[in-house]
Amino acid sequence: MNKLEKIERDAQKARERIVAMQALLKQIEGQRTEQENLQIVQQIRALKLTRDELYAFLNGDELPVSLVGAIDNTAEPETIYSRRNKKQKDIPDSEDINFESEAVNDEEL
Repeated sequence: MNKLEKIERDAQKARERIVAMQALLKQIEGQRTEQENLQIVQQIRALKLTRDELYAFLNGDELPVSLVGAIDNTAEPETIYSRRNKKQKDIPDSEDINFESEAVNDEEL
């Protein structure tokens, strides 16, 4: 086997690895998108809005009544219950909420 054939064989192996890695990357990006969508759905469900309130909120028409108190600090912290009505945690006042975005480490994904 001469050098040219060896180089061609190595190039073909590299191409095959690239294709495999691109497929893996596409799969991982799909998983990331799925997790982001799941988090969005969970956050929306935590708001406990009716369909009409959610629709109006997403269209920017009005702020739902359940969120008005949370923004102007007049509401008491609301207790969140699991599906079995067990107390999980209290929602903190908006003063206690840190609105700064947190950096996401790619290794955590």
